[in-house]
Amino acid sequence: MTDQNIPAYARLADQIVALKLLPRVGWLQRGIANAESVAEHSFGLAALALIFTAADDSVDRERVLAMALVHDVAEALIGDLPFSARRLIGEAVKRDAERRALIELCAPLAGGERLIRLWEEYAAGATREARLVKALDRVETLVQALAYERAGNRLLDEFWIDATAGLEEFPVLMAFVDRLAAQRNG
Repeated sequence: MTDQNIPAYARLADQIVALKLLPRVGWLQRGIANAESVAEHSFGLAALALIFTAADDSVDRERVLAMALVHDVAEALIGDLPFSARRLIGEAVKRDAERRALIELCAPLAGGERLIRLWEEYAAGATREARLVKALDRVETLVQALAYERAGNRLLDEFWIDATAGLEEFPVLMAFVDRLAAQRNG
């Protein structure tokens, strides 16, 4: 790292801080007044990644954690697009916008291309690590949904429909989600 990289690092740091103030829109759409921020979600995902990979030597833990942290950084520029928007604009448009935003944020950094490649790996689900982060992203949302329901929020049933679909590659996550669902219904 050289002094010439400092402005790029400062800009990205500003954008990361902005993620702390950016609420997850899907929760707001469901009437949750104090919705978690994108940064809170990313922290939750990274924490789950750390926990679920602690005893799993079949994945590269460092890459999993890095993907968990970088997976939503582009939202600092494009915002948090809820499922309703993604459904209308299409996944390809969303992914292209995220990629362009991440390039704008990370390309000026020393090592920025590594962050972009990690995000591309994640977005494509190209490796077991990427698929694990995608699965954990879903699981973290269910953990948050359960927390909101315990606090008295309703209208979150849609999150639980087919909650374990697509988790077959990770039986421990399926069992964890089954436990969350049992707690919800118990």
